[in-house]
Amino acid sequence: MTRTGKLAKSIIGGIGLLLTMLAAASSDRPDTLVLGRISDDPQVDVARLKPVLDLVVPKLAAAGIVRGEILLARDPVQMRNYLRRGRVDWVTETAAMAAMLGADAKAKPIVRAMRENEGAYHSVFFVRRDSGIETLDQLPGKLLALQSRSSTSAFYLPLLMLKEKGLTLVELASPDDLPMPGQVGFALARTELNIAAWVEKGLVDVGAFSNTDWDNPEHMPESFRSHMRVIARTADVPRAVELVRADLPPPLQQALTQALLGLGDDVAADSALRKYFGTTRFVALDAVHLGTLQQLGQAVLSLRREVE
Repeated sequence: MTRTGKLAKSIIGGIGLLLTMLAAASSDRPDTLVLGRISDDPQVDVARLKPVLDLVVPKLAAAGIVRGEILLARDPVQMRNYLRRGRVDWVTETAAMAAMLGADAKAKPIVRAMRENEGAYHSVFFVRRDSGIETLDQLPGKLLALQSRSSTSAFYLPLLMLKEKGLTLVELASPDDLPMPGQVGFALARTELNIAAWVEKGLVDVGAFSNTDWDNPEHMPESFRSHMRVIARTADVPRAVELVRADLPPPLQQALTQALLGLGDDVAADSALRKYFGTTRFVALDAVHLGTLQQLGQAVLSLRREVE
């Protein structure tokens, strides 16, 4: 890494530390709402979160809120601890992380986010057309490209589907490694485009990410896609979920829920919502969604124990 790269990394790390210190102080004050997210890019995620936070805080004045802060966690374990200790009030996450925080930290889902006007998505497994692979049953001894451990559609959903089929999973350090016979190896490519590129170049046998990534030429270029085919799909899950800590006062929880639901009808909120991970509006969670998240939470916790 160059000196410039090291300096940039130090600055970004410093931003995360500063935000943590600010939120740690403000969360002890009942007039402050702390919004959290699991992040590996604090500078980018703060820019995404702050506009919506700034819109929501004034709507909570009747509940005693006068200011907002952001607290980012480096991984699910740190966010779980923040929720349990009351250092975070509200968390925005994708389905798997939200479900796990619900199971592990008793966080309560309050609304789901529509992203690019889609309320649900699923994962797709894809291979090169000339691979000879037709079904997931052919994956033992093969290598799967996934994104990262914080991804619902490009980590948890694919691995859960393979686990349900009784396949043995093993993480490999790079696509240069090979799984033992009878095992399905998986390696982390870090980005959706890398997943597609690894399959295209023959570095791995199969890739998996969301159906929205499959349809996005920035993640699956047409020059790659023309060589690919989908061999399996997972069930749908909510795109994204907003949660609150288990002991958030009910009046504040209700006020926050109503504030989020109302943003979709506020034209002045359009820009802030788009920055908020491409959100178009927030919608209510029904019994089916809640049941899906509860089942997913237990499955994710079990999977994490198995692959860590």
